[in-house]
Amino acid sequence: MEAFWGTIVKNLNWTLILTIINFGLLVWILKRILYRRTLEWIERRRALEEERLKRAKEAEEEARALLARRREELAEANRTAREVIARAEAEAQRILKEAREEARRQAQAILEEARAEARREREELISELKRQYAELVILAASRVLAREVRRDDHEALISQLVQGIERRLLQ
Repeated sequence: MEAFWGTIVKNLNWTLILTIINFGLLVWILKRILYRRTLEWIERRRALEEERLKRAKEAEEEARALLARRREELAEANRTAREVIARAEAEAQRILKEAREEARRQAQAILEEARAEARREREELISELKRQYAELVILAASRVLAREVRRDDHEALISQLVQGIERRLLQ
């Protein structure tokens, strides 16, 4: 058996064995020094990218929430604006109605005042006509009688005549 091992040792290719040992040593050094650091760097980079993605998703969700809130605020502002416009229109209609009513009241007051003034003037005119009519009657009567009527008699006759005319007009 010794001869067997001796032949194997002679026939061995020591270069191949040394290359395998060198390769193993190189793998071990790379794994120990470079591979671990590279994996750590890759892991840190992956964690950083995950953090950035997480923050980006949070920012996107926040932006969506902000957009939804802005839309709600805009809708609320539109609702409020419509309500303000509706109240303003209602107030304008109320003011217009009040102005029309006030104009009607003023026109009615002016009309009543004009009617009252017309009644007063009519009564004054009737009274003046009665007085003038009485004076004419007394003047005619005094000429017919050919005597002069005294002032007291004149006023008494006018009063009686006016009362008689008023009774006739009132009937």
